[in-house]
Amino acid sequence: MVRQNYPQLAALNLREGKTYVSPLSRGKLEQWLDATFIVLPETTANEIWRVAVKPHRLTLYFLPQKRELCLIGEHHTIDGRGMMNFWDQLFTALVSPQPEDVLWRTDGSDISRLPPRTDNLLDMTEKNPGHGDLRAREMLESLKLESPIHIPIPEDQLIKPCSWRNASVELRLSAAMTRAILAACKARSLGMTAAWNAAVIIATQTTQAERTTPGTHFGGFANVDLRRYFPPASADAYTFNNHSTVLPFTVEPGAKSFTQLARELRAFLSRDLALAEPEVWSALGPMIRLLVPGFTAPHLTDTTPALSSLDIVDDFIASTYPSSHSEKADGYWKIENVWFGDTVRGPWLECFMWSWQGRISLNTVYNQAYHTHVDVEKFLQLVVEKLRDRLGIVVREPRTSKI
Repeated sequence: MVRQNYPQLAALNLREGKTYVSPLSRGKLEQWLDATFIVLPETTANEIWRVAVKPHRLTLYFLPQKRELCLIGEHHTIDGRGMMNFWDQLFTALVSPQPEDVLWRTDGSDISRLPPRTDNLLDMTEKNPGHGDLRAREMLESLKLESPIHIPIPEDQLIKPCSWRNASVELRLSAAMTRAILAACKARSLGMTAAWNAAVIIATQTTQAERTTPGTHFGGFANVDLRRYFPPASADAYTFNNHSTVLPFTVEPGAKSFTQLARELRAFLSRDLALAEPEVWSALGPMIRLLVPGFTAPHLTDTTPALSSLDIVDDFIASTYPSSHSEKADGYWKIENVWFGDTVRGPWLECFMWSWQGRISLNTVYNQAYHTHVDVEKFLQLVVEKLRDRLGIVVREPRTSKI
């Protein structure tokens, strides 16, 4: 039913772009289902992810041994918020089964339910000729730093080919530590995402200082959900797709207090782009085109941690999905845990943060050719230490992590 309502989830994602073909027979629909819904009785989600490469279509795995579901897809097809919306829609559909004729409908009406692209929802035209391209170049130029804050990696290690096995370390903070962090952020008028960003930046600078001369400026890309700028529509009009973008930012920690640094980051993350950047929409296309060669180069060398916050997952995915009858009836689902990751082929750390059922998770994905589990776990512990110490928190966490 999810595919019927949101046909874009079945799009074929190739280098040239996304293509959707409506299945005009039950056989075609079954062919798509066989290719994208896979049952592996003796495999775990972690095992699938460790060897995963980005598929041309969103693929859902059902793993009975551990009672797990695993969705693997290309970011061009679905973003973080879209991923959370997918799980909510899937479990909602599972507890509210539809008639066979609705589930297997192949009348071509799905084409009318394809959503508009981001480019169609924002005014991408230049306010002044040539200014969009100029602004794109200016934004990227700001990342060319003389003294960057990053994770140093020896040159002989940096030239190694990447590993094709994915790896990660997750630190899940206790409920007590989570409450203490959120309370401290609230008392200082800080957002959790901004505080976490500040802690990662300081931890990166500290790690750099242990190995070489520390940098003075941190430059990276902030993830921006563009849905807030779209025209008003129905609640699920922009549910899926990739409606996020990245914008360059730089900060100089210097002698700033943790609160000052976090507030500077929060001001950047929460600003109204349409007001703050008159040419921002017209600059997005040129900026992405300028970035593509660097992101797709055969050998990647940037070692600046990447930051991505999913915020409070409970706002998107419920802990339980009961049927309309009772919790014991068929169709009752209880969500015990969630996990989000990525594939990393370069030497940077891909840092994720989210909160689920009252506990903050810090998950870092890395490439084993350039980092070890021990080093990444040490880095995450340092991030927690910076959060705890700079916010004046006295709760102590046990040193445990999940690989």
